[in-house]
Amino acid sequence: MKTFRKFLLPLSLACTFSAFAVDNEQELPTQTLFRNVNIFNGVDNKLYQNHYVLVEKNIIKQVSATEIQGHKNVVVIDGAGRTLMPGLIDAHVHLNLQNLDNPAAIDGVSNMTWEEIGALAYDAAQEYLYSGFTTVRDLCGMHDGMRKHIEAGTLIGPRIYLAGACISQTSGHGDWRTNAQALGDDGNKNGQVQKLGISTLADGADEVLKACRNSLAGGADFCKMMAGGGVTSMRDPIHSIQGTMDELRAMTTATKQWDTIGAVHAYHDDSVNRALDAGVMSIEHGNLMTEKSTFKNVKKKGAYLVPAMAGFSNQLLKHPQYGNPDLPLKAKVEQIIKNYENWIALANATDINIGYGTDVVVSSKLASRGIRDFQMGQFVEGFGNYKTLVYMTSNNGKLMALTGKNNPYPSKLGVIEEGAYADIILVDGNPLKDLSVLGASFDMWATPREERTIKTIPFVMKDGKIVYNKL
Repeated sequence: MKTFRKFLLPLSLACTFSAFAVDNEQELPTQTLFRNVNIFNGVDNKLYQNHYVLVEKNIIKQVSATEIQGHKNVVVIDGAGRTLMPGLIDAHVHLNLQNLDNPAAIDGVSNMTWEEIGALAYDAAQEYLYSGFTTVRDLCGMHDGMRKHIEAGTLIGPRIYLAGACISQTSGHGDWRTNAQALGDDGNKNGQVQKLGISTLADGADEVLKACRNSLAGGADFCKMMAGGGVTSMRDPIHSIQGTMDELRAMTTATKQWDTIGAVHAYHDDSVNRALDAGVMSIEHGNLMTEKSTFKNVKKKGAYLVPAMAGFSNQLLKHPQYGNPDLPLKAKVEQIIKNYENWIALANATDINIGYGTDVVVSSKLASRGIRDFQMGQFVEGFGNYKTLVYMTSNNGKLMALTGKNNPYPSKLGVIEEGAYADIILVDGNPLKDLSVLGASFDMWATPREERTIKTIPFVMKDGKIVYNKL
């Protein structure tokens, strides 16, 4: 509805000129002009000094070393020499399994209602956005309900890519039934986590095909399947191979028909290579890959690997669960830690596509912040500042784009260039020299930051709209 301004003119002229002024103003698209900024564009190992960036609506319209002129209503933001860079992207999150302070781990979700899970998931989504992550990719249990409201403006949150329910074989990494549910006379596949739609148990190609299609029907952008053992799950050994080749191909058949991709949870060489042979394009973790041939296979297929870098750290053994000698988790973690030096050398030597992900689950809000910040520090330790920045921006943007025609955000993400989405953060300092300005921490057990924001990220823009501004 138009709002008419009042002018000190005769009534008939006032109405005419008022309507004309408003119509002209409405014809001018929203513009934001950044000046005096040093740009990290998400690709190049340098800062472009004293540049200008013009945003129109939700797209970057112009990037220039010389002054840009916007229209008369342009909003001008003086960066005062700060670093302007793409909004960060986390390619492996679990919004429905985060901000939980529950000693029963994932089993504790069985005692929660969707009301509680949804509220905590929304709070977790804001945790990412306000710390500079304008896009996240959820790998298990998130359907498109919250995203619809974020896109409609009812809620505030990052862009979200969705896998829907994670698909697991019976006894696999996604089999989170209680023993009473799993070992009952009827072999019930519908424990509470399955009823909530967070995980789906599927045995045989037909069941996997149906499960993947069901996730796509619920708004998923791609599908995820468990292809090997995990660390956090009690029921499956980490060396286990999960999913037959027919089952893996059933998932990739369903995703290819939607012009999107399949992802798998896989740690070791066998599970990774089997998934690649089935056409999977996103390998989650891969921390127990030991053979150079496996890394070369990832490279050859053009697939992406999203490692869980915190799993390589000795600091993880101080965790009350992962370091507990009475639980099977400790032995799993120790295997991963032993493989670190070999793994990081092979990953760097083969120059595979790496995606940045934090994979935080079943941790309290403060602990989640600490683990996410530490994950960034672990990426820096293994890959250096520049590669880590590329993984968090343009590489992850390319990974998101593999969802093809099913991509909910078809313009470019993770870069500062003309035509890309206007997802932008301003940073106090140079992240190419010091990634602590983005929140990186090198101590898993340091006292977590008290605020969801990062002091050295005073400005966050998502989709051309200012989300947070402390300039």
